[in-house]
Amino acid sequence: MSNEIEQKIRDKAHELWVLDGQPEGRELFHWDLARQLVLQENTAEFTLVPTPPCIEDLIDPLAAPDNLREIPDLTHLGEDAVEPEIPLKKVAGGRG
Repeated sequence: MSNEIEQKIRDKAHELWVLDGQPEGRELFHWDLARQLVLQENTAEFTLVPTPPCIEDLIDPLAAPDNLREIPDLTHLGEDAVEPEIPLKKVAGGRG
């Protein structure tokens, strides 16, 4: 581990310790949390994928409302369906 990274971890661990009320016996907890945070900060620039500059050319904001009409929603389901007729049964002793 480089001296620069180790110093960042030490500073972050101290900051976390102060924010936690400076408790005794929690050095390893603050050191481990600080190490994770510093390593995340330092690797974020290598793990993030930049958006391609031509993405704006692929999206036409004026065509979006027209395209929305092509996607069926819940109101379109079953428009052509015909409800089946349920035959009524005669009840014994009843009218009908």
